[in-house]
Amino acid sequence: MDPRHPVRLHGSAYEEFVSGVFRRAVRFGTPTRADLLEEGLSEEEIDDATAELCARGFLRPGDAPDTWVVLPPRAAVARYAEVTEHRLRLARATAGELERAWRRAAGATSVDSLPGMDLLGGIDDIVGRIAAMHIATTERLWWAMDGSVASRRLLELAAADPSLLAVRDGVDRRLILDTTLLEQPSADQVIEAALESGAAVRTGNGVPVSAVVCDDDVTLIDISRFEPNGMGSFEVRLEAPVAAVANLIERTWMMAAPIRPMREAAARKEVGGSSAPLDERDHAILTMLAGGASDQVIARRHGVSVRTVERRVRYVMEHLGAATRFHAGAQAVRRGWV
Repeated sequence: MDPRHPVRLHGSAYEEFVSGVFRRAVRFGTPTRADLLEEGLSEEEIDDATAELCARGFLRPGDAPDTWVVLPPRAAVARYAEVTEHRLRLARATAGELERAWRRAAGATSVDSLPGMDLLGGIDDIVGRIAAMHIATTERLWWAMDGSVASRRLLELAAADPSLLAVRDGVDRRLILDTTLLEQPSADQVIEAALESGAAVRTGNGVPVSAVVCDDDVTLIDISRFEPNGMGSFEVRLEAPVAAVANLIERTWMMAAPIRPMREAAARKEVGGSSAPLDERDHAILTMLAGGASDQVIARRHGVSVRTVERRVRYVMEHLGAATRFHAGAQAVRRGWV
């Protein structure tokens, strides 16, 4: 690389020019304008490169005029890489919106799109759109994850950068993960971050499809579990499809179990306890409930009031995501809790 190119470079050529000047600065330790002039750089090139390197956090002006201090390269490069990666994520996240704006401005149409619907261009597009939804949401962000390729990619990225899937305060955020995702190390980090931010998190077997609903405005269907390259996934901005997918996620939510009680149950099972995320009394009530016992029978059996049984049954139903007593019993049997 020759840093003596004209200053008005662009793209990768400009990056090569700036990195070449930085390497020379590192070699000098505390470079001066005279040092850089001796390297064959012009005054304009020195002004341009040093200003850019200061802006990127690689140099800072020295105490004396026309001198610079080189900041520790390892830390400087790491900070700059983090900023650059964040910009790239935002660029991917806004690519879909920019594409739609371009189509409107240019009067362009696509044979692959219908009004209000975009077919997505692969895993990166899916990842970018879902990240954009997290940025844009103001009311609700519901997301069911079925173990798709894009879901796993997002878990890895979010574990490395928790801000990627952060939402503003006050958003109704629900996250449902298929149990297969719990085997992925990054899932624990994402779950903990979501719980700490106030999100409701559940897990369930056989989540039917990865889907996201953002407010009442947009929904995304990710089919990369069935098509690994993600082609055929789509985003829709039409009222009826958004409502339909929200209903699907709501039903999936009802069938899933809260993550904290499930973890507590797993810990109990390891020491020979019940696999149900319930204490001993509620587990006994659930067992009788699954057998068809009435509240009165359960109350007599356990020596408590009917009102207490009703309250505990409601609690058990909530943990099972069950709408009825029959549904609660069926769910408990299906999950092996009784």
